Amino acid sequence: MNKIRRWTVRMLMSGVLLFSIQAAQAACTSSSGSGTFASNNSFTIGTTAEQVTATSGFTCTGSALSLLSTNTVTATIASTANASGTSARLYNDTSKQYLPYIICKDSACATPVNVGSSTTWSSTTLLGLLGLFNASDGSLPLYLKTSTGSNLQAGTYTDTINISWAYHICFIGVAGLCVYTDGTANTAIAVTLAVTNYCYIDSAPNVNFGSAAFPAGFASVTSNSLSVRCTLGATYSVNLNSSNNSNGSYRQMSSTVNSVTSYLQYQLLKSDATVWTTANNTAATGTGLSQSIPYTATVNATQANVPAGNYSDTVLVTVTY
Repeated sequence: MNKIRRWTVRMLMSGVLLFSIQAAQAACTSSSGSGTFASNNSFTIGTTAEQVTATSGFTCTGSALSLLSTNTVTATIASTANASGTSARLYNDTSKQYLPYIICKDSACATPVNVGSSTTWSSTTLLGLLGLFNASDGSLPLYLKTSTGSNLQAGTYTDTINISWAYHICFIGVAGLCVYTDGTANTAIAVTLAVTNYCYIDSAPNVNFGSAAFPAGFASVTSNSLSVRCTLGATYSVNLNSSNNSNGSYRQMSSTVNSVTSYLQYQLLKSDATVWTTANNTAATGTGLSQSIPYTATVNATQANVPAGNYSDTVLVTVTY
């Protein structure tokens, strides 16, 4: 009879040990997080919303043995370094410019979370809740998405998101009964976006001198302008390189008749009346908008007469930034 009583006591002690081991598996921790947008040029960022999955730095782990229970994690966007009211913004200290962005709990960004507001993740099973901790570092992810319509200078834009966390989680469920763990934590997410320079050639219209019997009969053409669009603050230069070889300071249009090639000399003059040669480029600074670069095309009136024909040259426009 005494032996049976000792055996019963050992079994009860074993049950207490099992409970303690399972409870020790529960944990929520916090560290720094990050969200780095892909580097892109100013025009793409101005017209297309960029999105990144950020690591929040908040992680929970626990026993997968819990039964049905209500588990919640709540994140409050306590502040951001460059907020304007309830809107988060990236900031570049050199250009003093801001780029608004939104913070979301879902990848579709259907549920933005304003600065000062909270959002909650909830699951009736611990396993379901912990399955949401799928950021690259195992933390609960947040999704960041930029706004469009900006005209930014190139540079690195940054922000810091400060988050206060609160959790109410049943890490163990035995016969439908839970042992809840409640706690709080704080994390900071460093957000970064690199904006690069870019240039477009919006327009490079052809030049038509018309027709004349002699070189001196061609009028200058002043109605044409190149149109270039470059990132705000970007310095750039425009080079014009002819397909025909130059003759001194003159470019040349060519015409081939009966296998004989003749040349008609002309010049392109910059707005300051200097000759626009391959060594004398036009320099400018971008505004983010289309910029007109005027020039004058003129035929050398003092050159010798040339045979009748259709004369042409192809000029390659190159923008360097």
